[in-house]
Amino acid sequence: MSIRILLSIFLLGLVATGAPVVDEKFDTLTIGKDTFTNVTVLNKTRTDVFISHSKGMASLKVKDLDTPAQLKLGYQIEQPKQTKTEAIKQTMAGITEMKEDPRVQAAEAEVFARFSEALEQFDPRIFYGFIAAIILAYLSFSSLCRSICLKVANPPKDLIPLVWLPLLKQLPMLKAAGMSPAWMLTNLVPGLFLVTYVVWSFKITQARGKHVATAVFLLLPVTNLFAFLYLSMSGGAAEPVGDRRNIISLHTPQRREAA
Repeated sequence: MSIRILLSIFLLGLVATGAPVVDEKFDTLTIGKDTFTNVTVLNKTRTDVFISHSKGMASLKVKDLDTPAQLKLGYQIEQPKQTKTEAIKQTMAGITEMKEDPRVQAAEAEVFARFSEALEQFDPRIFYGFIAAIILAYLSFSSLCRSICLKVANPPKDLIPLVWLPLLKQLPMLKAAGMSPAWMLTNLVPGLFLVTYVVWSFKITQARGKHVATAVFLLLPVTNLFAFLYLSMSGGAAEPVGDRRNIISLHTPQRREAA
């Protein structure tokens, strides 16, 4: 009895000290396995609820109340966050619902009808001509690469057949510029191959014995095409390194003998 009296005094003290009094009454209030009758809510906080009932007073923890009891007492229940699986299911349900919409079905039917009509009017010769143009452009580009490789001072003759193969054509082109094939590894890093292209432009220009301006034009849009054509079609090449040291001149300057 002493505990109940102390609890009653404590609750009355909370009300007397200025705690807001909530005039809420319920005939019954079920908390878990316990059911209280003639319930009057004396005070509510974020964590506790103080009530009086037919058998006395009680203090309840909000976290111990089930969802119906919390809603009945006016607490807002925070909805659990949606999981990824639930979000995917909701998205799929939305897509399914959209597909079942008559307006969507009508739009799909119209698009399909127009596509079928365009397909019937399509001339296969246009497609074959497009493919032939791509192949011709690739072969022309490979031929220009071969010409550049052959016109450097030290042509990589063993690697020149690779110019006809995609990607592998970089091997003879790098070798012709005097660069290591290891530079091909920069293809694996996005954007890093631009550094390789800049270095190659100056190296291949030097290997062809052309002015440095040609390398600059290789790096600029539009002019790069003309610079590439110039490197492949123009004549002349730099002399092989070391060749000048092995040349013995057979011509000696004429000396004038004194009369």
